[in-house]
Amino acid sequence: MTLIKIKSESMNLADNYAFTGTVTGAGGGGLVKISTYSIPANTVEFNINGIFTAEYENYLVLCSALGVQNSNGYVSVRLNKASDNSHITSGYTCTEVVYEGGATGNQRSTWRMTARAGMLYGTAGEQASILAMTIYAPFLTVPTKFSSPVHYRNESNSAWNGGINTGHNTSNESCGGLNFATDTGGSQYFIPSTAASGEASQIVVYGYEK
Repeated sequence: MTLIKIKSESMNLADNYAFTGTVTGAGGGGLVKISTYSIPANTVEFNINGIFTAEYENYLVLCSALGVQNSNGYVSVRLNKASDNSHITSGYTCTEVVYEGGATGNQRSTWRMTARAGMLYGTAGEQASILAMTIYAPFLTVPTKFSSPVHYRNESNSAWNGGINTGHNTSNESCGGLNFATDTGGSQYFIPSTAASGEASQIVVYGYEK
Protein backbone atom coordinates (compact mmCIF):
# COMPACT_ATOMS: atom_id res chain seq x y z
CA MET A 1 0.00 0.00 0.00
CA THR A 2 1.22 3.51 -0.86
CA LEU A 3 0.33 6.35 1.47
CA ILE A 4 -1.15 9.48 -0.13
CA LYS A 5 0.66 12.66 0.78
CA ILE A 6 -1.57 15.69 1.19
CA LYS A 7 0.98 17.99 -0.41
CA SER A 8 1.28 15.87 -3.54
CA GLU A 9 -0.18 17.44 -6.67
CA SER A 10 -0.45 14.15 -8.57
CA MET A 11 -1.01 10.44 -8.02
CA ASN A 12 0.88 7.59 -9.63
CA LEU A 13 -1.87 5.47 -11.17
CA ALA A 14 0.49 2.49 -11.31
CA ASP A 15 0.45 2.31 -7.47
CA ASN A 16 -2.21 0.77 -5.26
CA TYR A 17 -4.11 3.04 -2.86
CA ALA A 18 -6.35 2.39 0.13
CA PHE A 19 -9.21 4.81 0.83
CA THR A 20 -11.57 5.12 3.76
CA GLY A 21 -14.75 7.11 4.21
CA THR A 22 -17.63 7.76 1.80
CA VAL A 23 -17.29 8.90 -1.81
CA THR A 24 -19.85 11.54 -2.77
CA GLY A 25 -20.61 13.38 -5.99
CA ALA A 26 -19.82 10.43 -8.26
CA GLY A 27 -22.30 8.51 -10.41
CA GLY A 28 -26.03 9.04 -10.83
CA GLY A 29 -27.84 11.13 -13.39
CA GLY A 30 -26.58 9.18 -16.39
CA LEU A 31 -28.51 7.27 -19.06
CA VAL A 32 -28.79 3.48 -18.99
CA LYS A 33 -29.93 1.68 -22.13
CA ILE A 34 -32.92 -0.56 -21.40
CA SER A 35 -33.99 -1.98 -24.75
CA THR A 36 -34.06 -1.55 -28.54
CA TYR A 37 -36.97 -2.31 -30.87
CA SER A 38 -37.24 -2.45 -34.65
CA ILE A 39 -40.65 -1.92 -36.23
CA PRO A 40 -41.48 -4.51 -38.91
CA ALA A 41 -42.87 -3.58 -42.32
CA ASN A 42 -46.65 -3.11 -42.70
CA THR A 43 -47.10 -2.27 -39.01
CA VAL A 44 -49.99 0.00 -38.00
CA GLU A 45 -49.67 -0.41 -34.21
CA PHE A 46 -46.66 -1.24 -32.06
CA ASN A 47 -46.44 -1.92 -28.29
CA ILE A 48 -43.40 -1.95 -26.04
CA ASN A 49 -44.11 -3.13 -22.50
CA GLY A 50 -42.09 -3.75 -19.36
CA ILE A 51 -39.82 -0.77 -20.00
CA PHE A 52 -40.96 1.40 -17.07
CA THR A 53 -40.15 0.03 -13.61
CA ALA A 54 -39.30 1.24 -10.12
CA GLU A 55 -35.58 1.17 -11.02
CA TYR A 56 -35.79 4.51 -12.83
CA GLU A 57 -38.12 7.46 -12.44
CA ASN A 58 -37.64 9.29 -15.77
CA TYR A 59 -36.97 7.93 -19.25
CA LEU A 60 -35.70 8.93 -22.69
CA VAL A 61 -37.32 7.32 -25.75
CA LEU A 62 -35.44 7.85 -29.03
CA CYS A 63 -37.24 7.03 -32.28
CA SER A 64 -35.54 7.09 -35.66
CA ALA A 65 -37.27 6.91 -39.06
CA LEU A 66 -40.63 6.77 -37.31
CA GLY A 67 -42.98 8.15 -39.92
CA VAL A 68 -45.91 7.14 -42.09
CA GLN A 69 -45.44 5.29 -45.35
CA ASN A 70 -48.37 5.34 -47.71
CA SER A 71 -50.45 8.40 -46.77
CA ASN A 72 -50.04 11.62 -44.82
CA GLY A 73 -51.01 11.55 -41.17
CA TYR A 74 -50.07 11.37 -37.51
CA VAL A 75 -48.38 8.95 -35.15
CA SER A 76 -50.08 8.78 -31.74
CA VAL A 77 -48.36 7.67 -28.53
CA ARG A 78 -50.37 6.22 -25.63
CA LEU A 79 -49.39 4.87 -22.22
CA ASN A 80 -49.88 1.19 -21.35
CA LYS A 81 -50.81 0.20 -17.80
CA ALA A 82 -48.19 -1.71 -15.82
CA SER A 83 -50.90 -3.99 -14.39
CA ASP A 84 -52.18 -5.55 -17.63
CA ASN A 85 -50.55 -3.68 -20.59
CA SER A 86 -53.91 -2.24 -21.63
CA HIS A 87 -53.93 1.24 -23.22
CA ILE A 88 -54.86 4.35 -21.29
CA THR A 89 -57.35 5.90 -23.70
CA SER A 90 -58.22 9.22 -22.06
CA GLY A 91 -56.79 12.08 -20.01
CA TYR A 92 -54.19 13.19 -22.55
CA THR A 93 -53.14 16.74 -23.35
CA CYS A 94 -50.55 17.50 -26.03
CA THR A 95 -49.45 20.98 -27.09
CA GLU A 96 -46.95 21.82 -29.83
CA VAL A 97 -45.31 25.16 -30.45
CA VAL A 98 -43.74 24.98 -33.89
CA TYR A 99 -42.13 27.08 -36.60
CA GLU A 100 -43.79 26.52 -39.97
CA GLY A 101 -42.73 29.56 -41.94
CA GLY A 102 -43.77 31.50 -38.84
CA ALA A 103 -44.45 30.80 -35.19
CA THR A 104 -47.66 28.86 -34.65
CA GLY A 105 -49.10 26.15 -32.45
CA ASN A 106 -51.84 23.61 -31.86
CA GLN A 107 -53.26 21.30 -29.19
CA ARG A 108 -54.44 17.69 -29.35
CA SER A 109 -56.26 15.29 -27.02
CA THR A 110 -53.64 12.55 -27.48
CA TRP A 111 -49.88 12.54 -27.31
CA ARG A 112 -48.66 12.87 -30.87
CA MET A 113 -45.29 13.04 -32.49
CA THR A 114 -46.64 16.03 -34.42
CA ALA A 115 -49.57 18.07 -33.14
CA ARG A 116 -49.56 21.05 -35.49
CA ALA A 117 -49.71 19.23 -38.83
CA GLY A 118 -49.70 15.72 -40.20
CA MET A 119 -46.45 14.22 -41.46
CA LEU A 120 -45.66 13.93 -45.15
CA TYR A 121 -45.57 10.26 -46.05
CA GLY A 122 -42.50 8.76 -47.68
CA THR A 123 -39.87 6.07 -47.40
CA ALA A 124 -36.87 8.39 -47.48
CA GLY A 125 -35.09 9.19 -44.26
CA GLU A 126 -35.54 12.88 -45.00
CA GLN A 127 -39.32 12.57 -44.61
CA ALA A 128 -39.19 10.25 -41.60
CA SER A 129 -39.69 12.13 -38.37
CA ILE A 130 -37.43 11.82 -35.37
CA LEU A 131 -38.53 11.76 -31.76
CA ALA A 132 -36.56 12.28 -28.54
CA MET A 133 -39.29 12.00 -25.92
CA THR A 134 -38.48 12.49 -22.25
CA ILE A 135 -41.16 10.82 -20.11
CA TYR A 136 -41.46 11.85 -16.49
CA ALA A 137 -42.48 9.41 -13.70
CA PRO A 138 -44.56 6.95 -15.78
CA PHE A 139 -44.30 4.12 -13.24
CA LEU A 140 -45.42 6.28 -10.31
CA THR A 141 -49.10 6.78 -9.55
CA VAL A 142 -48.99 10.46 -10.47
CA PRO A 143 -49.81 12.35 -13.68
CA THR A 144 -47.28 11.31 -16.34
CA LYS A 145 -45.73 14.10 -18.41
CA PHE A 146 -43.57 14.27 -21.51
CA SER A 147 -41.55 16.73 -23.57
CA SER A 148 -39.95 16.36 -26.97
CA PRO A 149 -38.30 18.36 -29.74
CA VAL A 150 -39.95 17.72 -33.13
CA HIS A 151 -38.80 17.93 -36.74
CA TYR A 152 -40.83 16.80 -39.74
CA ARG A 153 -42.04 17.68 -43.23
CA ASN A 154 -45.64 18.88 -43.08
CA GLU A 155 -48.42 17.06 -44.91
CA SER A 156 -48.80 19.79 -47.54
CA ASN A 157 -45.10 19.41 -48.41
CA SER A 158 -44.67 23.17 -48.03
CA ALA A 159 -42.37 23.47 -45.01
CA TRP A 160 -40.09 21.73 -42.58
CA ASN A 161 -41.65 22.07 -39.14
CA GLY A 162 -39.55 22.32 -36.00
CA GLY A 163 -40.62 22.96 -32.45
CA ILE A 164 -41.37 21.62 -29.00
CA ASN A 165 -44.09 19.10 -28.17
CA THR A 166 -45.23 18.73 -24.53
CA GLY A 167 -48.09 17.08 -22.69
CA HIS A 168 -49.39 15.06 -19.78
CA ASN A 169 -51.85 12.35 -18.80
CA THR A 170 -54.11 12.69 -15.75
CA SER A 171 -55.01 9.04 -15.12
CA ASN A 172 -52.54 8.59 -12.20
CA GLU A 173 -51.99 5.01 -13.38
CA SER A 174 -48.70 3.18 -12.95
CA CYS A 175 -47.53 2.68 -16.55
CA GLY A 176 -45.17 0.02 -17.82
CA GLY A 177 -45.04 0.68 -21.56
CA LEU A 178 -46.02 2.64 -24.65
CA ASN A 179 -48.30 2.16 -27.63
CA PHE A 180 -47.41 3.71 -31.01
CA ALA A 181 -50.17 3.81 -33.63
CA THR A 182 -50.87 5.44 -36.97
CA ASP A 183 -54.13 7.35 -36.72
CA THR A 184 -55.75 5.96 -39.86
CA GLY A 185 -55.44 2.31 -38.89
CA GLY A 186 -54.99 -0.30 -41.59
CA SER A 187 -54.82 2.24 -44.42
CA GLN A 188 -51.52 3.63 -43.18
CA TYR A 189 -48.24 2.00 -42.13
CA PHE A 190 -45.12 2.98 -40.24
CA ILE A 191 -42.12 3.45 -42.47
CA PRO A 192 -40.75 -0.12 -42.60
CA SER A 193 -37.31 -1.36 -41.65
CA THR A 194 -36.74 -2.02 -45.37
CA ALA A 195 -37.15 1.65 -46.27
CA ALA A 196 -35.61 2.72 -49.56
CA SER A 197 -33.09 4.86 -47.69
CA GLY A 198 -31.89 1.84 -45.73
CA GLU A 199 -32.79 3.59 -42.48
CA ALA A 200 -34.61 1.29 -40.09
CA SER A 201 -37.57 2.36 -38.00
CA GLN A 202 -36.23 1.89 -34.50
CA ILE A 203 -37.11 2.76 -30.89
CA VAL A 204 -34.45 2.83 -28.17
CA VAL A 205 -35.41 3.28 -24.49
CA TYR A 206 -33.07 4.66 -21.81
CA GLY A 207 -33.56 5.21 -18.10
CA TYR A 208 -32.19 8.19 -16.22
CA GLU A 209 -30.22 7.06 -13.18
CA LYS A 210 -31.65 8.36 -9.92
